Amino acid sequence: MHHAPRRSRRRTATVTATATVAAALALTLTPFLQSAASAAPTAVSVPGTFNSEIGCAGDWVTDCAQNQLTQRADGTWAVTLNLPAGTWAYKVAINKSWTENYGAQGTPGGADIPLTVPAGGKAVTFVYDPVTHVITDNANSRVVTAAGDFQSEIGCPGDWAPDCLTSTLEDADADGTYTFTTTAIPAGTWNVKAALDHAWTENYGQNGTAGGANIPFTVPANGATTTFSWNGTSHVLSIRSTTGSTPTPTPTGPPASTQTTLGALYTAASTTFRIWSPDSSDVKVTVGGTTYSMIPVTLNGYTGVYQTVVGGDLKNQAYQFKIRGNDVRDPYAQMVNPGTTQGVVIDSGAVQPTGGSWAPRPARANREDSVIYELDVRDFTIDPSSGVDAAKRGKFLGLVQGGTTHNGVKTGIDHLKELGVTDVQLMPSFDFNSTVPNWGYDPLNHNVPEEQFSQATTPEGRIREFKDMVNEFHKAGIRVIMDVVHNHTAGKNVFDGITGKYYNGTDLSGTGNSIDDGNPMVSRMIRDSLEHWVRDYSVDGFRFDLLGVHYAASVADWGSYLNATYPDRQLQIYGEPWSGGVSDPGEAQKVRYATVPTLASAHVGVFNGAYRDAIKGGTQDNVMNYMNGAGDTSAVIRGLRGSLLATKNTNALSDPWNPAFAYDPEQSINYVSVHDDLSLWDKITYSGAGGGAVGRAGQIDRFATGMVLTSQGTALITEGDEFLRTKVVGGNYETAKNSYNAGDDVNAIHWGDKAANAATFKYYKDAIALRKSTPALRLTTWDAVNSQLSAQSSGSVITTRISSNASAPTAYDTVVVYNPTNSDYNPSLPAGTWTKVLDTTGAVSTSSATAGPLAVTVFKRS
Repeated sequence: MHHAPRRSRRRTATVTATATVAAALALTLTPFLQSAASAAPTAVSVPGTFNSEIGCAGDWVTDCAQNQLTQRADGTWAVTLNLPAGTWAYKVAINKSWTENYGAQGTPGGADIPLTVPAGGKAVTFVYDPVTHVITDNANSRVVTAAGDFQSEIGCPGDWAPDCLTSTLEDADADGTYTFTTTAIPAGTWNVKAALDHAWTENYGQNGTAGGANIPFTVPANGATTTFSWNGTSHVLSIRSTTGSTPTPTPTGPPASTQTTLGALYTAASTTFRIWSPDSSDVKVTVGGTTYSMIPVTLNGYTGVYQTVVGGDLKNQAYQFKIRGNDVRDPYAQMVNPGTTQGVVIDSGAVQPTGGSWAPRPARANREDSVIYELDVRDFTIDPSSGVDAAKRGKFLGLVQGGTTHNGVKTGIDHLKELGVTDVQLMPSFDFNSTVPNWGYDPLNHNVPEEQFSQATTPEGRIREFKDMVNEFHKAGIRVIMDVVHNHTAGKNVFDGITGKYYNGTDLSGTGNSIDDGNPMVSRMIRDSLEHWVRDYSVDGFRFDLLGVHYAASVADWGSYLNATYPDRQLQIYGEPWSGGVSDPGEAQKVRYATVPTLASAHVGVFNGAYRDAIKGGTQDNVMNYMNGAGDTSAVIRGLRGSLLATKNTNALSDPWNPAFAYDPEQSINYVSVHDDLSLWDKITYSGAGGGAVGRAGQIDRFATGMVLTSQGTALITEGDEFLRTKVVGGNYETAKNSYNAGDDVNAIHWGDKAANAATFKYYKDAIALRKSTPALRLTTWDAVNSQLSAQSSGSVITTRISSNASAPTAYDTVVVYNPTNSDYNPSLPAGTWTKVLDTTGAVSTSSATAGPLAVTVFKRS
């Protein structure tokens, strides 16, 4: 029982002392290493702290028989050792002596190489390259092999051999990119994949897809230099083969990256430029002061694409596509020079967050578990009352600055954590045309973070800054949803210089330039953009502006592809099922309530405007519905049940606006207020309710939000509603109705409102906590809602009885009473002991069975 700890302490002391001696010896011998290294080794060993574990007389032993490597036919040296779990260190020793030794990154006399073996132990393979002096192991890093039909040509015993070390890729500088270069592959067309750890269990093909298609490449001549480069983050294997010592720019050479997409595809050896040009063959790109002609290329999933490959390291260089001699924007640009149509060459996927790694993604069992909080990057922190540092106000990093307060209350991200929301929905944060303060629903570059929200000035800095924001939200337990605008652009001049095929002949967005995703290449551009943000920036979902402009089939393709490609993400995808208030001749094919059932397998939902209006009335008028005791009770019951289909099926409905549309509760995004139109508080006061926060107006606000947070489906609230945000300045309700370009005096969050309306904030916080802790409020299927939820009305009072147990669907454990009247209501509770846990004040704990007036009251079985 006590032997292992004592041995561990002795081992630590011994290793430290021995490693120090080894390091000192290495330093002493450093002047002699260069000459000693000139001779080919006769023996290679791995002295380290694990040597005694494999049968050596001690640790850091250079001449132990058990730690010797064997030379292979390709000149490399290798050994596989069965090592126990633990943290170890080692180096490479040549000729059974410390005279010549190599440490991390092949450095003569360099630092010890750390090695962590997982629980249960592992057979660790060490491979030493006598040319670079780099040793790799499959515990510290992946052993990556370029496995293909060329391997027998370079000395492997056969082709498609993942265990042949001859074509092993090395990560010599530990930057996550593995490379292998050879001149032994004969001229011809070959195929390759990246195989990991000497087996086919994990392998990557085209586009970095796990188990994906073979990657074709061409060697132009015998003796050509062929370099394989594998990105450990994106899993993309790139191949570049050139004659001569320096890659030569050529429009006909093989692609610098085998990633099947468009734009500027960067590697250190070369950059591949691609753009869609269905109408013209006069396609060029200018980079580094030279203009290159582009030629057609065949790419799976694309048509009408032109390409050229430019050799050399072009990172951070500006490039300009030209069609018919005119400068055009790169729709796939990962970075741009602001105010121009120039892209910037960079691999956004290779840029890591500060610290070098992503925090774990916040876990979520079901999409119905989400409580989404909509916010604008600028509005949330631009006011000094946010407590955010002046340089960060209105910026990406201002959203995630911790420790901020105002008048004794938490602000910023600490406020969101206190409130308990699970997701933030960021209003446009891609590159848009307008100047802030403006919400930015006029996109220019869909794949680029908006520079007005950035403090960084370099391309890599801007990318990292956005990633840092996402990472900090994740650390706080909050997922990140992007508000994307793919239904129109800032103007037709954004894309029509490339081709008019980007746009609809009929304006469907109300902006004069609606996008036509009925064109397969436009639809693919949108899908590729969404994947770009998921893959490179680790975002957790998308809110679509005017999703109703898009074809339901396109949207189903986007959602299905993303969910299949990133199955661990459980992406949240939803949008507005309407267009820009115009007649659409193709409405039956577009996203409407009627087509939502067809999107079920793609996990796409829509804003439930029908339920919103049933609760509060119109978005800009002065008439209130159920939240003020009026309206259609049956419409409210339908919404409370998640607006489920009358009959469970995934066929489209005949009525485009049938309010019973959801195949799954997750498809109903329930809300009463978003950035558009009047805020909830402004709607209530505009409609004539009085009494302020502590009177009837405040009670209406809590009643409406309580309905959203206790309904089946997915809940969404917008910034500031939790403390009665108003956009009305000087009695001007007209500006508040459409404040997309209003000043900070109108749209900025004023954090003094949180302290002033603490009781309202408490209610929101308590209702969110109750939703998160009560499975009965978050049923996850059509069947569960229909069998486990019973809803009745008595006059205008609605009572729902819900069971969280599918095996006992009528053993109700939660009762919710919606009482819009001015009098108490006494519901008939099922047999058992019940506790009132929520009323108009927030969380309570009482045996009272009374549901107060103008309140959502929740009872739970004890």
